[in-house]
Amino acid sequence: MNTQKITTFLLYAILGGFVAWMIWGQKPVEVDVKPYEDRITKLEQKVDSLHNENDYLELQSDSLRVKIENSTRKINKLKYSIYVIKKETQAKLDSINNYTGNELQQFFTDRYRHDQDSIN
Repeated sequence: MNTQKITTFLLYAILGGFVAWMIWGQKPVEVDVKPYEDRITKLEQKVDSLHNENDYLELQSDSLRVKIENSTRKINKLKYSIYVIKKETQAKLDSINNYTGNELQQFFTDRYRHDQDSIN
């Protein structure tokens, strides 16, 4: 055999032995997982409490959304009422502006029940 082949064979044998020792020969490393488990438990509790708080806030948000919608409806009704009142008032003002002097006098006479010729 050639020395280079023997050297290659020995190198592969040593490498194979090292790999086998790494896989089966080492003792498993003991890791204390208790602190990690405690931390995971605390984080799970925190997540649960945040989910509960989020659900509560979503309910509040929905409630406020309904209140806002109701308020918006009331505001729109009031705006419409104000619009109607303004139109009626403007119509009355326009009708008064169109009165002649005699019609105005008759209007106030009828309103306050005074005769034209009465002296108080």
